[in-house]
Amino acid sequence: MIDQPETHDTDISPEIAEHWDTWSRAIGTAALPRLRRLRENNPEITSAILCTADGMNLCAVGIPEENVGRLAALNSSLFAIAASEAEIVSEAGASPSSTTVHLSTGNGFIVLASFVLEDLGQMLLALSAEETQLGMLAVQARGAADDIRQWLSPSE
Repeated sequence: MIDQPETHDTDISPEIAEHWDTWSRAIGTAALPRLRRLRENNPEITSAILCTADGMNLCAVGIPEENVGRLAALNSSLFAIAASEAEIVSEAGASPSSTTVHLSTGNGFIVLASFVLEDLGQMLLALSAEETQLGMLAVQARGAADDIRQWLSPSE
Protein backbone atom coordinates (compact mmCIF):
# COMPACT_ATOMS: atom_id res chain seq x y z
CA MET A 1 0.00 0.00 0.00
CA ILE A 2 1.29 3.46 -0.92
CA ASP A 3 1.16 6.09 1.80
CA GLN A 4 -0.99 9.00 0.77
CA PRO A 5 0.75 12.38 0.83
CA GLU A 6 -0.19 14.65 3.65
CA THR A 7 -3.02 16.93 2.70
CA HIS A 8 -2.93 20.67 3.07
CA ASP A 9 -5.38 23.32 2.09
CA THR A 10 -3.42 25.08 -0.62
CA ASP A 11 -6.08 27.74 -1.20
CA ILE A 12 -6.04 31.26 0.16
CA SER A 13 -8.80 31.90 2.66
CA PRO A 14 -11.59 34.16 1.35
CA GLU A 15 -10.85 36.79 4.01
CA ILE A 16 -7.20 37.06 2.96
CA ALA A 17 -8.03 36.91 -0.75
CA GLU A 18 -10.32 39.90 -0.29
CA HIS A 19 -7.37 41.96 1.00
CA TRP A 20 -4.58 40.27 -0.95
CA ASP A 21 -2.73 43.49 -1.83
CA THR A 22 -2.27 44.29 1.84
CA TRP A 23 -1.39 40.72 2.80
CA SER A 24 1.09 40.23 -0.05
CA ARG A 25 2.94 43.43 0.87
CA ALA A 26 3.07 42.34 4.52
CA ILE A 27 4.36 38.87 3.65
CA GLY A 28 6.94 40.26 1.24
CA THR A 29 8.10 42.87 3.76
CA ALA A 30 8.43 40.21 6.46
CA ALA A 31 10.26 37.70 4.26
CA LEU A 32 12.62 40.07 2.41
CA PRO A 33 15.14 40.46 5.27
CA ARG A 34 15.36 36.67 5.51
CA LEU A 35 16.13 36.38 1.78
CA ARG A 36 18.73 39.15 2.05
CA ARG A 37 20.38 37.48 5.04
CA LEU A 38 20.36 34.10 3.26
CA ARG A 39 22.14 35.64 0.29
CA GLU A 40 24.61 37.61 2.44
CA ASN A 41 25.53 34.50 4.45
CA ASN A 42 25.86 32.34 1.32
CA PRO A 43 27.71 34.30 -1.37
CA GLU A 44 27.27 31.47 -3.88
CA ILE A 45 23.53 32.26 -3.96
CA THR A 46 22.95 34.68 -6.82
CA SER A 47 19.20 35.20 -6.40
CA ALA A 48 16.18 34.31 -4.31
CA ILE A 49 12.49 34.86 -4.98
CA LEU A 50 9.42 34.07 -2.90
CA CYS A 51 6.13 33.86 -4.77
CA THR A 52 2.74 32.24 -4.60
CA ALA A 53 2.14 28.99 -6.44
CA ASP A 54 -0.04 30.91 -8.88
CA GLY A 55 2.85 33.20 -9.81
CA MET A 56 2.43 36.36 -7.74
CA ASN A 57 5.75 37.82 -6.55
CA LEU A 58 6.10 38.50 -2.83
CA CYS A 59 9.77 39.49 -2.62
CA ALA A 60 13.04 38.93 -4.43
CA VAL A 61 16.77 39.64 -4.18
CA GLY A 62 19.41 39.51 -6.89
CA ILE A 63 16.89 39.74 -9.74
CA PRO A 64 16.51 42.81 -11.97
CA GLU A 65 13.21 44.50 -11.14
CA GLU A 66 11.95 44.18 -14.72
CA ASN A 67 12.29 40.36 -14.50
CA VAL A 68 10.73 39.72 -11.09
CA GLY A 69 7.10 39.36 -12.22
CA ARG A 70 8.05 37.19 -15.16
CA LEU A 71 10.24 34.95 -13.00
CA ALA A 72 7.44 34.50 -10.44
CA ALA A 73 5.11 33.40 -13.24
CA LEU A 74 7.75 31.06 -14.69
CA ASN A 75 8.36 29.49 -11.27
CA SER A 76 4.64 28.84 -10.97
CA SER A 77 4.57 27.16 -14.37
CA LEU A 78 7.74 25.17 -13.70
CA PHE A 79 6.39 23.85 -10.42
CA ALA A 80 3.01 22.99 -11.96
CA ILE A 81 4.70 21.01 -14.74
CA ALA A 82 6.98 19.18 -12.30
CA ALA A 83 4.06 18.38 -9.97
CA SER A 84 2.03 17.06 -12.90
CA GLU A 85 4.91 14.85 -13.98
CA ALA A 86 5.31 13.57 -10.41
CA GLU A 87 1.64 12.58 -10.39
CA ILE A 88 2.22 10.50 -13.53
CA VAL A 89 5.41 8.74 -12.45
CA SER A 90 4.74 8.41 -8.71
CA GLU A 91 1.57 7.16 -7.08
CA ALA A 92 2.18 9.53 -4.18
CA GLY A 93 2.48 12.58 -6.46
CA ALA A 94 4.01 15.88 -5.36
CA SER A 95 3.31 17.16 -1.86
CA PRO A 96 2.66 20.92 -1.85
CA SER A 97 4.37 21.12 1.53
CA SER A 98 7.66 19.42 0.71
CA THR A 99 8.35 19.15 -3.02
CA THR A 100 11.52 20.58 -4.54
CA VAL A 101 12.39 21.02 -8.21
CA HIS A 102 16.06 21.12 -9.25
CA LEU A 103 17.54 22.53 -12.45
CA SER A 104 21.10 22.51 -13.69
CA THR A 105 22.10 25.56 -15.71
CA GLY A 106 25.49 24.24 -16.75
CA ASN A 107 27.14 26.92 -14.57
CA GLY A 108 25.10 26.38 -11.44
CA PHE A 109 21.74 25.31 -10.14
CA ILE A 110 18.23 26.53 -9.42
CA VAL A 111 16.19 24.93 -6.64
CA LEU A 112 12.48 25.61 -6.25
CA ALA A 113 11.00 24.61 -2.86
CA SER A 114 7.27 24.44 -2.21
CA PHE A 115 5.57 24.96 1.14
CA VAL A 116 2.11 25.75 2.45
CA LEU A 117 1.06 28.53 4.79
CA GLU A 118 -2.26 28.03 6.52
CA ASP A 119 -4.87 30.44 5.11
CA LEU A 120 -2.28 31.88 2.68
CA GLY A 121 -1.92 28.85 0.44
CA GLN A 122 0.99 27.33 -1.41
CA MET A 123 4.23 29.30 -1.72
CA LEU A 124 7.35 28.77 -3.81
CA LEU A 125 10.89 29.77 -2.87
CA ALA A 126 13.49 29.66 -5.64
CA LEU A 127 17.22 29.99 -5.07
CA SER A 128 19.86 30.16 -7.79
CA ALA A 129 23.56 29.65 -7.19
CA GLU A 130 26.85 29.18 -8.94
CA GLU A 131 29.97 27.39 -7.75
CA THR A 132 28.11 25.16 -5.31
CA GLN A 133 26.86 21.61 -5.11
CA LEU A 134 23.24 20.85 -5.90
CA GLY A 135 22.77 19.09 -2.58
CA MET A 136 23.97 22.12 -0.65
CA LEU A 137 21.60 24.44 -2.51
CA ALA A 138 18.71 22.02 -2.04
CA VAL A 139 19.34 21.91 1.72
CA GLN A 140 19.54 25.72 1.84
CA ALA A 141 16.32 26.12 -0.14
CA ARG A 142 14.36 23.62 1.96
CA GLY A 143 15.74 25.09 5.19
CA ALA A 144 14.87 28.64 4.12
CA ALA A 145 11.39 27.58 2.99
CA ASP A 146 10.78 25.83 6.32
CA ASP A 147 12.11 28.85 8.21
CA ILE A 148 9.80 31.24 6.34
CA ARG A 149 6.85 28.88 6.80
CA GLN A 150 7.44 28.57 10.54
CA TRP A 151 8.05 32.28 10.98
CA LEU A 152 4.86 33.25 9.13
CA SER A 153 2.67 30.52 10.68
CA PRO A 154 0.66 31.85 13.61
CA SER A 155 0.23 28.38 15.12
CA GLU A 156 3.95 27.58 15.43
